[in-house]
Amino acid sequence: MLGLLVLFLVAIGCGKGSEQTGNGDAGEEIVVTDGLGRKITLSKPAERVVTTYGIATHMVFALGAQDNLVGYDTPSKNNAFFNALMPEFANLPTPGSPGETNIEEVIALNPDLILVAGRNKELVDNLEQKGLTVFGVVAEDLDQLKDSMINLGKALGREETAQEFVNYYENTLQKVKERTENLAKEDRPKVYLVGPMGLLSTCSKDMYQHHLIKLAGGRNAASELEGGWVEVSPEHIIEWNPDLIFVVQYTADTTPESIMKDERLQGVKAVMNKQVFWFPSNINPWDYPSPQAVLGLYWVASKVQPDLFDDIDMQAEADQFFKKFYGKTYTELGGTLD
Repeated sequence: MLGLLVLFLVAIGCGKGSEQTGNGDAGEEIVVTDGLGRKITLSKPAERVVTTYGIATHMVFALGAQDNLVGYDTPSKNNAFFNALMPEFANLPTPGSPGETNIEEVIALNPDLILVAGRNKELVDNLEQKGLTVFGVVAEDLDQLKDSMINLGKALGREETAQEFVNYYENTLQKVKERTENLAKEDRPKVYLVGPMGLLSTCSKDMYQHHLIKLAGGRNAASELEGGWVEVSPEHIIEWNPDLIFVVQYTADTTPESIMKDERLQGVKAVMNKQVFWFPSNINPWDYPSPQAVLGLYWVASKVQPDLFDDIDMQAEADQFFKKFYGKTYTELGGTLD
């Protein structure tokens, strides 16, 4: 739903959940603001954390606080990336997802903090009524992602790590912006992003992916549409005539190959010019509003503005990022760009 990788996370090391000092003095209350604008007070950094939202789980790992997890969202259970970094991950309880959470199971885990999708206000309210401390995660634009990391870092006792991420994130955004902000409309290729429901689903202007495409120097073909993931028709795609088509890794029944063979789309520029690509990565989606989206920003920029970003070796950049952040290179974890 962001070099660029060489300055990041020097102070983090491999982010393997090691203790981080200097993140609040003993006895001082910790006050953070969640994605819904709610003030949350903790007596100390949260030590027992439950997530019911995959993006929140990604943030916990990015902050090096995965050892604090006592339960997490069901869809993440088979995530090879999480399991590779935390062998015991698969054995932890999975009390639910944004759409269906077992509140009694959450309570039984005795969490200090529960991370949920901010859009699920009913779940937030239900958990709070049970006396639980709840953080609503909202990250549908560039600033929201940054703010979520800052506040979660404080709540989890990982302020230094969070600040290192924010410094890198802002540096990345600025460097990309310097190369793309003065591009005229006609110099911004039109991008159609294939969403989770297949070829005829795409991102509206209200989604993180829209902002990512825009900052990278492109134009979202569906920029006039509102909402979340939206359904369109083949005629929409033909009318928009995108220069590039990106296919998210978690889509249904659609591949770049199937798009290239689709008889309805043979007159679309992206198909005619063979500019149809998987959106990385095969390990985790880089279009998600999660910490790895900074790599997604760089990748989109290299595709839509190749002349402006011809200094990028994307695999090498990803290797450096993963090595510094997670202790293993992207290649070692089986990461590819297609």
